[in-house]
Amino acid sequence: MELIHYWRIARRWAWFIILCPFVAAIAAGLISLQLPKTYEAKVSLYVRTAQLLPQANGVAPVTSDQVLRTYAALMTMRPQLEKVISDERLPTDPVRLSKRITVTPNPNTLILDVAVQDTDPTHAMRTANTLVNNFIAYVKTLQPPKSGTSTAGSEQESLQVASPAVLPTEPVSPRPLLNIGLAVLAGLVVGVGLAFLFDYLDQSVRSDEVLRERVGLLPLGHISYLPAKGNRRGELVALGSDSPVIEAYKALRTNLVFSSVDKEVKTIVITSAVPSEGKSRTAANLAIVLAQAGHPTLLLDADFRRPSQHRVFGRVRNIGLSNLFVQDMPDSAVFLPDEQVKDLVVLASGPSPPNPSELLGSAQMKALLAKFRMGFDYVVIDTPPVNAVTDASVLAANTDAAILVVDTNKATYPAVQHAKQALERVGGKVLGTVMNKMKAAGGKYYYSYAYDYGYSHPNGKPAAVTATRAPVQKESPVSGRRG
Repeated sequence: MELIHYWRIARRWAWFIILCPFVAAIAAGLISLQLPKTYEAKVSLYVRTAQLLPQANGVAPVTSDQVLRTYAALMTMRPQLEKVISDERLPTDPVRLSKRITVTPNPNTLILDVAVQDTDPTHAMRTANTLVNNFIAYVKTLQPPKSGTSTAGSEQESLQVASPAVLPTEPVSPRPLLNIGLAVLAGLVVGVGLAFLFDYLDQSVRSDEVLRERVGLLPLGHISYLPAKGNRRGELVALGSDSPVIEAYKALRTNLVFSSVDKEVKTIVITSAVPSEGKSRTAANLAIVLAQAGHPTLLLDADFRRPSQHRVFGRVRNIGLSNLFVQDMPDSAVFLPDEQVKDLVVLASGPSPPNPSELLGSAQMKALLAKFRMGFDYVVIDTPPVNAVTDASVLAANTDAAILVVDTNKATYPAVQHAKQALERVGGKVLGTVMNKMKAAGGKYYYSYAYDYGYSHPNGKPAAVTATRAPVQKESPVSGRRG
C-alpha cells in the first residue's frame, strides 16, 4: 500500500520532479560558461630520504612518510610563498596563493606532487617551477654541515625534480558536463523531496484512496466538468444524448440504488462542505436519471439561502416549499411535473422565510417529509452547504441519508471531514460523496464507477439496474395517480 501511495505522489508531481533537474541542469550549464577557466600545472618532486634529518643515538629513524608530509607542510609556509610572489611578481598575497597550491605525497612512493592553479596557464607553470626550485634551495640550507666521516652520498642533493611543470592546455575547471550531471542529480533529489513535502502539506481532495483514508467516505460517483449550455435548461446535462457525463450520473444512480438494498433510502439530502461545489446541479441531474429509470422522484429545493432549482427548471420561485408551512395549498399548485421527464416533480423553495433552520427542523417539516415518502420512490433534497449554515444538518437528522458533493478542484480534507462530522453529530447517515468536476480525460473512467459494488451480468457485461424492488402501489401527492 505504501508503494502505491508513493507511486501516486510521484505520478501527480511528475512534472515538478522532471522540471527541477531540467532547471538545475540549465542553471549549472550557464554558470559553468560564466566561470573563468582555471589551469593546473604539476611538478613531481623526488625525495631522497637517506640524506634527510639525521638522527641522534637512541632516536627512532624518521620514516619516508613523515619526511614527505614534513616537506609538504614546509613548502606552503608563508616564507616560501612570499619568495615565490617576489620572484614572479604575482599580484596576490600568501593567503590567496596558498589556496591555489596543493602538495600531496604520492602513496607508497617517495614522490611529492605539487599542483598550482591559475587562470593564466603560463603563470601556473612558472609559479609551480619557481616554488619547487626555491624549496630545493631552501632544503639545502637545512642540511647539516659536512664532517670528515661523511660519505660521498651525503653530499648529493636530497630533492630532485622528477617531472617539471609544462604549459597546461586544458582547463581543470569549470567542468560543464560534470557540473550538469551533479546538478541533474541534485535537482532530482530536491524535486522528489519537495514533491513529497507539497503532497504532505496539500489538503485538497484529489483521489478516492486518500479520501477513504483521511475522511472515511466512499465515492458514489465521479462527474467530469462540463460547462453549462446556453439554453434555459443548460445545466440539466442528463437530458442530453449519450456522453461520459450522462453515464456518470447513471453510475451515481446505480450506486445509490444498490446502497439501499439493506436499508430503504428514499429521502436523500444533497449538500456540500462549502458553496459552489455543484450540489444543486448534482441534485437536479440525479433526480432526472432516477425519474428516467421509472422511479417517481421529487426534487425538493430546501435551500432557502440561495435557491436555484426554480432557475434551472424555469419555474416560478414564489410558489413552493415555504408556502406549505403557512397555507393549505392544493398539490397541483405546488407539485409541478416536468414536461420533459416523466415521473419527475420539482418543488421550488418558495419565498425565503426569516428562520430557515427552525422551519426545516420543525414538526411540520417532518410531517411533509413523511407525506413525500408516501408519494414518491425518491425525494432528492437540495440544501445549503453544511459548513456555512445548519440547514443541511437539521434535514439530515430527519431523512434517510445524505450525500456530500466534493469539488475536486477546491475542496479540502478538513472541510469535508468537518461537514461529515456535522451531519453525523445529529444522527445523519452520510452515504458517500460525489466527486464533482473531475478533470480526467475520457469517458471510460467515469463510466467504470457505475459498478463499484461488484454486480455484473452473467455474460460478463455490467448489469444495468433500474429498480431494486417491485413497485408499490401508492397515491402520489401530485394528482392522486397511482405510482
